[in-house]
Amino acid sequence: MSTMTETLCTLFALDRNIELFVDYFPQMVIIFALISFGGWVYETIYCSIVEGEFTKRGFLFGPSCPIYGIGALAVWLVLGQISNPFIVFIIGGFLATIIEYSTGLFLERRFKKKWWDYSMFKFNLHGRICPQASAVFGAFSVTSVFILVPSMLDILMIFSKHTISVVAFIVATLYFLDTVASLLWNGPTTHHKVEAAAQDASLKIEEATQNASQKVSAAAQSASQKANAAAQTATLIASQKAQEVSQKVQVTKQKLDNTTQKVKDRLPGSFPWDN
Repeated sequence: MSTMTETLCTLFALDRNIELFVDYFPQMVIIFALISFGGWVYETIYCSIVEGEFTKRGFLFGPSCPIYGIGALAVWLVLGQISNPFIVFIIGGFLATIIEYSTGLFLERRFKKKWWDYSMFKFNLHGRICPQASAVFGAFSVTSVFILVPSMLDILMIFSKHTISVVAFIVATLYFLDTVASLLWNGPTTHHKVEAAAQDASLKIEEATQNASQKVSAAAQSASQKANAAAQTATLIASQKAQEVSQKVQVTKQKLDNTTQKVKDRLPGSFPWDN
């Protein structure tokens, strides 16, 4: 009982970590960006392997999944003073699952689309969360509290405050611009306009294709009809010519026969075949 009470008291004793967060806010901005980038790399590789092709993950245009950075800093702030990894795993996984569900619900309602879907996993809730993902977030919480955030903070402490402040300002500015651009681009109005333009373009392409196909078919049919007509005309002309030649041959033969008969009549016995 005393251990549970001590754990609960420690859990909500956030003064030290909040003070560190405020004092080292520029470092926290950089840590947030680095962990968000690492989450993007992890999800992109995993989803690309599953899909069998490159799949860019994340809501932002840039290579970042902010939910990882937010989750890591959140569990570090809340659970940073707990020394038991198992407790960090349970509570961290629970907190990260709440963050993931809330984020997924907000994005779906705001942009009318799913940004991730766990429907293929057992015991999922609306496809937004599932036990398997919660376990991963639990392990991620342990890693963040005991390794990632403290180690990164120690490394960043090596650099001067001025350098860290400048880098943090640049990172924060880039994130702000990327967030605004992503919200505008992925917003319902822009999304619908893009879909409408794409649908309109598709209809125009289909209409142009049909018109072209009809024109080609009509041209081919006309050419075929002309070719048939020309062939029939040529056949008719050839037949007429053949008949004319045949008639001339017959007339010539008849004349030749008549001439031969006349000669025979005038010169009887002149031809050997008359004997």
